[in-house]
Amino acid sequence: MKRNWKKFKDLSKGEKIFRSINLALMIFLFLGCIGLGIYNACIGDPRNRVFSCFMLSLVILLPFLFEIIFGRRLSNLMFLLYQIYIVLAGGGSVLDIYNGIPYYDKYIHVIAGYVFALLGMFIISLFDDYYKFKPLTIAFICFAFTLAVALCWELMEWFADSFLGQTAQGEPILPYGVPLVTDTVSDMLCNFCGGLVFVVHYILGKYTKASLGIKFYEKEFVFNKKTETFENKLEVNTSENDEKNDKSDKKE
Repeated sequence: MKRNWKKFKDLSKGEKIFRSINLALMIFLFLGCIGLGIYNACIGDPRNRVFSCFMLSLVILLPFLFEIIFGRRLSNLMFLLYQIYIVLAGGGSVLDIYNGIPYYDKYIHVIAGYVFALLGMFIISLFDDYYKFKPLTIAFICFAFTLAVALCWELMEWFADSFLGQTAQGEPILPYGVPLVTDTVSDMLCNFCGGLVFVVHYILGKYTKASLGIKFYEKEFVFNKKTETFENKLEVNTSENDEKNDKSDKKE
């Protein structure tokens, strides 16, 4: 799975600069979250933000870990867009923006629904050949995937609130001692809407002449196993031919 992988030295000058900026921004955000988490812990964590800070620091590293594990270099644009999304989503929690801007949390959940559905495209290609599926099948799987992620996310928030003393689902309501279930349901509804937006976007991009960016997504995230297998065989055959030619040259 080394399709689309380039070493740093093989990148163009502009790509190297863009890449360096992305990596510097990633390190800055990572250290910033760690530092903010330590600061909140030292002052007694008045807003229950320590857990969020350390979890966010790990999430920031995901694109870099993705590249190492799967041997694919994301484009500089996708890398940057991910970091912007993390700042908007994670910053709302660790900087308490959710309480400052009305419905900010709901906007982020709608975007998350779209982003997780997009991630479903990549997950599909890991298990089977992406291009053998019908577009409607892929759209359905991506939609189901984003709903599954939304459920896991809400369960994680419930676990953090119940066992780690956090307030991810809101402040407890007296005399119940727990936050209202409305927050959880509305968050999942927003993820549902974001996933639905992706489904409409994907179907329009596949069934109309206008790609609407879907081809760009597929180029970035989808592994074409047939193409990779062919490329791997071609590399092997080329190396074998080179070895044979070297041997014949030595004999002469």
